Amino acid sequence: MTDPLTQTFTPSPEAVDSSVGDEIVILHLGNGTYYGLDPLGTRIWAMLKDGHQPPAIRDAIVAEYEVSAEVVERDMRAFLRDLLAHDILVVPPG
Repeated sequence: MTDPLTQTFTPSPEAVDSSVGDEIVILHLGNGTYYGLDPLGTRIWAMLKDGHQPPAIRDAIVAEYEVSAEVVERDMRAFLRDLLAHDILVVPPG
């Protein structure tokens, strides 16, 4: 399996998000599933939507929070794999 920290992602065209306080709720239009993001997931989602890729996001999270790069990488891998599994993120063709 490819390491998601080395991949390029874009939000799925089927994923529509809405702010709820300091969090984001994503609705997958294709399957009707809601996906709630906590504040850190919301920050990562916003950066993905702005075109940032995982290494830049990791660096920003490490700089913004008092956490090691290793912890951020572990958690981001799980988070990105989860978004991919739910078709919230897609790997663009090419």
